[in-house]
Amino acid sequence: MNKKKPSLLEVAKEANVSPATVSRVFNNNPKVNKEMKERVLNTAKRMGYKTNIYAKALIEGKTNFISLILTRFEIRHYSSIIFGIETTVNEAGYRFFVTSSRYSKEKEIEKICLLNDMNFAGIIIISVGLSDEEILELTKKSVPILVFDRKIKKYEKNCVYFNYYEYQKRITNLLIKNGHRKIAHISGPTNLQVYKEKLYGYIDALKENGLEKYENVLISKGATNEAGYNAAKELLKGERFTAVDCQNDQLAFGAMCALKEEGFKIPDDISITGFGDVPEAQFTTPSLTTVNFDQYIIGKYVGRKMISIIKKEEFEEDVPPFKIIERKSIKKINGGAYEKEV
Repeated sequence: MNKKKPSLLEVAKEANVSPATVSRVFNNNPKVNKEMKERVLNTAKRMGYKTNIYAKALIEGKTNFISLILTRFEIRHYSSIIFGIETTVNEAGYRFFVTSSRYSKEKEIEKICLLNDMNFAGIIIISVGLSDEEILELTKKSVPILVFDRKIKKYEKNCVYFNYYEYQKRITNLLIKNGHRKIAHISGPTNLQVYKEKLYGYIDALKENGLEKYENVLISKGATNEAGYNAAKELLKGERFTAVDCQNDQLAFGAMCALKEEGFKIPDDISITGFGDVPEAQFTTPSLTTVNFDQYIIGKYVGRKMISIIKKEEFEEDVPPFKIIERKSIKKINGGAYEKEV
């Protein structure tokens, strides 16, 4: 005969605490002191008590789960962002769940609707398939949604987005200040807002320095090492360039490999820049000049913003800033900054 499972009330009685205290412990409420938490957890373990999150959700109308829907798990910088979000939401008493859409619009919709039906407390999405209008329609459902790495018109307060345009422009200007006129550009797929903004930053940097005629862009289907390698091979078939401006570090690593295979020395023959400052950037040969943003700090920022949306609290924090990290992959040529031709 199966033994009856103990109830929350029985655990509270055995631990000599209130039922509310047991509930706070199992909701990971940070206000419960360490000694009390250990007493409740040890009692529950001894009695074989387990929470039923689905029953709890039916009673309370929500869980304390926050979910992040990624595009792909393989993207390098996501790991630190995930860690930052998880640290923050756990400290606030929430549980964290991560899944991915695999770049599928249908999967994005399916997972958002599923998490909504499961009464999640909040959903963070990194969407590539959904239009702004479709995202706005999904935000009308009961679960709060935070859009990461994208700006949605009329939903800006619930978005976390960065000025990619400005920082791509700045790092392109760094190449120009070092005397480079013919600067090639390797872009990720421009159907994604982030890559489109970076491309405009590169183009406008050239325009503002009178270098429009040297615009040389290859838009790849991905933003991986392999994509950067193939893009550089393709660029080398065309007009000669003295520098290549890459939209992320993975593209830059692939391009560096291709350039070296073709006999070019970096930066003596061709300078190169990246974007993202992944840990490997400082250990390549030569070390990579790139745009740095602290993914862990950004993750914590996203977590705090998600919690403020759930609690309907004002959120006044500024987005963590980026900065350019100059290393050894750029060479100064022509004796200094490029002066416009007349």
